[in-house]
Amino acid sequence: MIKKIEEHLRKVLNISYLDIIDESPNHGGYDGSISHVKLIVVSDDFQNQKLLARHKTVYDALGDLVSKIHAISLSLKTENEWAQSNDVKESPPCSKNN
Repeated sequence: MIKKIEEHLRKVLNISYLDIIDESPNHGGYDGSISHVKLIVVSDDFQNQKLLARHKTVYDALGDLVSKIHAISLSLKTENEWAQSNDVKESPPCSKNN
């Protein structure tokens, strides 16, 4: 799944930095499958895009993979934004943990 995510993203975006983190083991009901991912994508393709447009770009790139993942946490920055701060927020807790 991780490799497929990377392939889908790289087909659409010119990526200077990409980290795909499998956060599935951190959530209740973990069965070994990839169900929760955090994507850190740095691309100047996000230049002049507001947050919602950036998210749409990534979701469109992922295509049918979106329906196979329970939760996707996104950190999407341009190269300049990344150079200013490479801090990434923690993913929110999953409701399946309760």
